[in-house]
Amino acid sequence: MTHLDCRIHADREALSRAAAERVTALCRQAASARGTCHLALAGGSTPRQLYTLLAEPDWSHQLPWPALQIYFGDERAVPPDHPDSNYGMARSAWLACAPLTAGQIHPMAADPGRIDLDAADYAALLERRLPRNEAGVPVFDLILLGLGADGHTASLFPDTPVLDERTHWVAPVYPGPGEHWRLTLTLPVLEAARHLLFLVAGADKAGAVARVLGTPAGADPLPAQRIKAQGRVEWYLDAQAAGGLQA
Repeated sequence: MTHLDCRIHADREALSRAAAERVTALCRQAASARGTCHLALAGGSTPRQLYTLLAEPDWSHQLPWPALQIYFGDERAVPPDHPDSNYGMARSAWLACAPLTAGQIHPMAADPGRIDLDAADYAALLERRLPRNEAGVPVFDLILLGLGADGHTASLFPDTPVLDERTHWVAPVYPGPGEHWRLTLTLPVLEAARHLLFLVAGADKAGAVARVLGTPAGADPLPAQRIKAQGRVEWYLDAQAAGGLQA
């Protein structure tokens, strides 16, 4: 059963600070309950602001560092030092200064020449490291997600075959001409997570937010709307992103 919570914050800074508080709390809860926190990171400017906060002492000391296992919800097929790399962004904003061992950070390797093999390798990693539910799907403690103006989340884009993928936990995606190949967690993995936390800011997202939150799960073809989550779903919005919601 999905438990959905939507919180609206004055601006991106307030959103990021509230998200930092929530992420640290959820990580501590998972570590206390199960000894490990399996956390999947998102790319994008709003998550970057969150990661920058988590690197600050006020937040960093609240995290259960030895219990953290860090993964990624999606990645572009670019080198780690490329400006479009989600791992590269998270590393520069947060992970490079975090007290984590190399064995606690699990980047998605995405090479356009072997994209299918990279997807299979990351899925195998998840199967080895994460607990699984009754259906055999890997279960994250927390997955951070963004939302595009077109309604995509992770690298699940509208009208792409990956939206119908139910047997592979990680899949390659080609968004279209001029775009990089990508890897993404698939809908079954997002749906199995204990917590999904959407971080959405900006007026350009207001239309997509209104569509996703204004109708029951699965009633709209937008990718973020198709997630039929089994755990808790939380939306942290700034006032601009929430502009299309009914009062």
